[in-house]
Amino acid sequence: MEDPLILFVDDDENLLMGLKRKLRGKFNFDTALGPSQAIENIRNGAKYAVCVADMRMPEMDGVQLLAEIAKLSPDTVNMMLTGNADQKTAVEAINQGRIFRFFNKPCDDEDLIAGLTAGLRQYQLITAEKALIEQTLAGSVKVLTEVLAQLNPTIFGKAMRAKRWCDRIAASVGYPHPWELGLAALLAPIGYVSLPPDILGRLGADKALQPLERDVVRRTPEVARNLISNIPRLEQVAQIVYLQYRDYDGSGFPADGPEGKDIPLGSRILRIFNDLGKIVDGDLVVKQHFDELRQKPKRYDMALLDQIEQELAEVDPAYDNVAYPEGTEHDIYLKHLRMGDFLITDIETLDGHVLLTRGNYVSEVQLQRLRVFQKLHQFHEPIRVRRGGHDDED
Repeated sequence: MEDPLILFVDDDENLLMGLKRKLRGKFNFDTALGPSQAIENIRNGAKYAVCVADMRMPEMDGVQLLAEIAKLSPDTVNMMLTGNADQKTAVEAINQGRIFRFFNKPCDDEDLIAGLTAGLRQYQLITAEKALIEQTLAGSVKVLTEVLAQLNPTIFGKAMRAKRWCDRIAASVGYPHPWELGLAALLAPIGYVSLPPDILGRLGADKALQPLERDVVRRTPEVARNLISNIPRLEQVAQIVYLQYRDYDGSGFPADGPEGKDIPLGSRILRIFNDLGKIVDGDLVVKQHFDELRQKPKRYDMALLDQIEQELAEVDPAYDNVAYPEGTEHDIYLKHLRMGDFLITDIETLDGHVLLTRGNYVSEVQLQRLRVFQKLHQFHEPIRVRRGGHDDED
C-alpha cells in the first residue's frame, strides 16, 4: 500500500526543488507551483494527507488556499510555511484554514520532518475515526431497519418503496445529499416501535383507528427523532423524520414548528410520499394519484408536488381512451378507486348504507367524501368499476 501523500505549495520553484532534495526517500510527496495548480490537482482527484502552503503568494495567500482545501478535502491536515508568523496571520489561519502547525522560514530540517510526521499521524487518526463512525452509522441503521422489518413487514415494505421514490426524484428536485433523503424515508416509520401490537396490526392492514389511537400514531415521529438522533451524523435525518407530518400551511404535527419553505425539503418530500403511499398499490404511480393529493393543497408544497409528479407519474393504460375505446372492467378495493371510474356495483357499508350507487362516474367531491367515510365505516369489497372509454360530456 502506497504511503499517504504530502503536498507542498509555493510560488517559488527554487524552494520547491530544495524541498525535493531534502525530503526525497523520507516521504511520499508532490509539489504545486502556486495555489491554482494545487486546487486543480485536488479537483482532478488527487488525495493529500497533508498540505504545506506558503503564506505569501501572489494569486491567493496561504490562508485563502488552505481554507479552500479544507472545503474540497476536509480530511487533509493543513500546515503553513511563513516568514511572517504574527498574531493576525495565526488567528486567520486557524479560523479559516484549520491549520495544524506553523513552520517559520527558514525551517530547520529536523523540525520540518518532525512536523510532517505528526501531520501524517493526525491524518491517520482522522481517517480512522471517520471509518469507525461510518461503520457505526451503517451498523446502527442496519439494526433499526431490521427491527422495523421484523416488527411489521408491510410497513417496512412501504418504507422501502418510499426510499425508491426518493432515489428517483432526488436529483430532479435538487436535493443536496441524496443518501440523507433515502435514509430518512427508510427510517420514517421507526417510531412505530413504540406502538401496541393491535394498533400496529391495524396500521399495516390500513384499517380505521379510533381517535385516541390516531393521536398515539400521530406522535410517533417524535419517538423516531429521539432514536435516530443518537446515531452519529444523522441529526439532520432525525429532524426530517420529526417534521414529516408538518403541513405546508403550518398545521399538522408538531403543533409548533416551521411552515412553508422553512420546513426542511426532506420533510416536505416525505409529507407527499406518506400520503401517496396510502393510495398507491404496488409501484405504479399515475397522474390520478397526484390529482387526488391536490384535493388538499394546504398540506403540500404544490410546486414540489408538480416536480415529483413529472418524475414519478406514468401513463395508466386503463385511462387510455384510444387503446381501450370501450373501457375495461376491474374488481378493486375502495382504496384504489379513482376519479372518473364508472360504478358497476353500489358502494355500500356492511350495515347496509349505500354511499354511491352503480351507474355513475366518480367525481372528485364524491371520492373525497368516500375517503372520510372509510375512516369510520367498513364497506363491502371489492367493487366492480369500468375505467376509460367515456367522453368528457358523460
